[in-house]
Parts: sequence; C-alpha cells; structure tokens
Amino acid sequence: MNKNFYQAVVCKKIGSLNNLELHSLKSKRLHTGEVRINVKACGMNFPDKLMVEGKYQFKPELPFTPGLEVSGVISETFDENINFTVGTKIMSQLRFGGYAEEIIVNKKDIIKMPSNFSFEEAAGFRVAAQTAYVSLIERASIKENEFLLILGAAGGVGLAAVQLGKVLGAKIIAISSSQNKQSICKELGADYSLGYKNLRKNILDITSGEGVDIIYDPVGGDFFDIALKCIKWGGKYLIIGFAGGYVPSLPMNIALIKGISVLGVRAGEYFRRFPDKKEKAIVNLYRFAESGLINPKIYKILNLKEAVKGLKMIENREVIGRLILKP
Repeated sequence: MNKNFYQAVVCKKIGSLNNLELHSLKSKRLHTGEVRINVKACGMNFPDKLMVEGKYQFKPELPFTPGLEVSGVISETFDENINFTVGTKIMSQLRFGGYAEEIIVNKKDIIKMPSNFSFEEAAGFRVAAQTAYVSLIERASIKENEFLLILGAAGGVGLAAVQLGKVLGAKIIAISSSQNKQSICKELGADYSLGYKNLRKNILDITSGEGVDIIYDPVGGDFFDIALKCIKWGGKYLIIGFAGGYVPSLPMNIALIKGISVLGVRAGEYFRRFPDKKEKAIVNLYRFAESGLINPKIYKILNLKEAVKGLKMIENREVIGRLILKP
C-alpha cells in the first residue's frame, strides 16, 4: 500500500459472487472526526455474501466494497485532540468497506483491540459477539441454568453464542453437522454437543421431556420445524438468520399452544436504535475478551484475492468459527 492508492475488493454489479474483483483505488482525504486505518485483517460474514447477491436488507450504492469488521492500525487522524493516536491498534465495525488495505472511519466507530487478541482475532470478534450479546442478553434475557439450544453452533455466530452462553451460566446444547464441529463446540464450552439426527428425541431426553428455554437459530431451513417442537412452554425462539438457504414458515398453532415468543435479532439495527445499550455491550464484551472468556476461533486466513473463495466456503457451510481476509 502506498500513500496514494490501495487495493480493495469491489462489487460493481449485484448478483454473482464472481462479480467481485480486486481493484486499485485512490486514497481519499480525511474530514472532521475521521481516521485512516491501515487494515491488518478483515472478518468475513454471511451478510457480506448476501449483500453482493443483492439479498440483504441493506443495499449499498454501487460500486461498493464488502466487509463488516476490521482490525488494524491508525495511520492518520484529522483531529489533533483525538483520544486515539497514530499507531494505535484498533478494531472497527462497518456497514461495508472492510475488504481493503485501508479504510476511513469515524473515530466514534473504533475501539482499542483487547491486549490479548491478534489482529485476526480482533477482526473476527465484534459482529459475532455482538449478535450473541443482543440475542441472549437484550432479547432473551437469559438466566443462569436455562437450557440454550444453539443450531449451526460451529459457525461464527454460533460459537460466539456457545462461549457467551457459558459465561452467563446457561446449559448449552450445541448442534452441528459433523464430529469435528461437535468436538470444537464441546471444547469451547458446550455442555452437550450433538448432530441433527434424532434432534427432538435427544433434546427431550436431555431436558427430561420439558424442552429448552431458548433456541438460538442462525440457520432456519430444514430443521426449523423440528427445533420448534423442542421448545418448552413459554420459551423464546431467537431468529438470527437463514444460512440454511430458505426462510421457513412459522406454524402459528405451535406458538399459540406453547405460549412462545419469536424474537428477531439484528444486532446492528438494534444498536443504531439504542446507542446507549451498544456502549454497555461493548464494555462488557471487551471485559470478557480481555479475561479470555470469549475468544474467536479462527478457521482459516485468506488474502484479498481469495475473497470469492472465502464467501463460497461460507455459503457451503465449510467454515468452523471465523474466516479472515488479510491484505
């Protein structure tokens, strides 16, 4: 990266992931309140894929660069009195723009990296951890010793929920699709780590026929109906996303009979509406990170030229934990 140009992954046309290309872009000038970040790592997330395909609820103006979260080093500041100086290691959450060698962000959107994190871990921390936080604490008001069923538990947002749920004292039932994934869920704190086969029977056996208190579902798809039958009376079903490929329909009779609450979770939108709660969440998550209670599991590190490959790995649900791009 030179001081005039930088490399970035650019989407000029909505549709196929193959439309993404690596381009050389001219660096822009800073304005009041902005800092320039020399990006060291960028987390890859499922919404990046949806955004490129035009399937995400937020649609950036073309052309745009995907990427919701980065870590890096401040290389330039506009304001002299900023609390962060050049050379400070930071992490930042964005709406897009992270797949690049440099980004410009507002100083209010950066926080210092946890001292025990690598750049890769810092880049894979905020989106997943904040999703788990809003889900379990803000939406579900999870309590100690409640049963928490996590579908797609070996993905980035799934493992974040496993770790945070453990911190909060819940009994974690992690569901994933292979022995390897199940072993990792167990290592990171799951009390029970199971496959999808015989899901309802296994859950009812574990909970003595009661069912679980909370279901955390970033998958949707084929197992939604089965999972719904595993919830106890008055339970809470958290809808995180639809990585399974399609949006299931909710049988309203089950919601009626079981008296359950179905809660949608969009952490970014939640914090935009309640910025005071975002500040508290960041303080708590930072504390958990510094104490080693939550630490992103890095699956693989790719370079910017491999962005399409990485998004296809996410699409095919190959990734265990977090996939990271490095400029």
